[in-house]
Amino acid sequence: MLPLQGHLLAHIVRAALLIGSLWSAFNGNAGIGALLIVSLIASLIVFEITRRAFGITGAWLDLLFALLVAFDNLFGLALGFYATVPYWDVATHYTTSIFLAVSALVLAERAYPPLITQAPKPTIVAALVLFALGLGALWELGEYASDILRATTFQKSLDNTMQDLFVDLIAGLIVGVAWANRKT
Repeated sequence: MLPLQGHLLAHIVRAALLIGSLWSAFNGNAGIGALLIVSLIASLIVFEITRRAFGITGAWLDLLFALLVAFDNLFGLALGFYATVPYWDVATHYTTSIFLAVSALVLAERAYPPLITQAPKPTIVAALVLFALGLGALWELGEYASDILRATTFQKSLDNTMQDLFVDLIAGLIVGVAWANRKT
């Protein structure tokens, strides 16, 4: 896929975010509409960074980030999938952890090539697992804060929290093992 095609597909996803934000606002949910606008802006920032610095890899990262934002916020929140689709929370943890672990790996390979090439593979795998787990824990803290401050019900149970963190661990492990076993 050419970089232009990847960015074009990401722009189509961003258009869906804009439509979703307008739809949410017109249906009386300005908070979700505002969140989708913030997501759209974040996606445009990622587009600009990836377009300038990452070439064809950037097109993939741009598209993946746009899809991730749509998956989590447009489908999950605006269309209510968190409440209506079983295990939607698990799916979002998995996809988010995969994306963030891959992004961290790409950034590390670009910014610190000697680190990636000289460090033992198990160390990189462990770092990716811990990175995914750490971000998952931050996500869970955000859910907890939302429940306390906004009276949401993201934190359903300790079992749900542990399941989410286990999924984050698996996602980090999958990215790490895939990287360690890639053909160079």
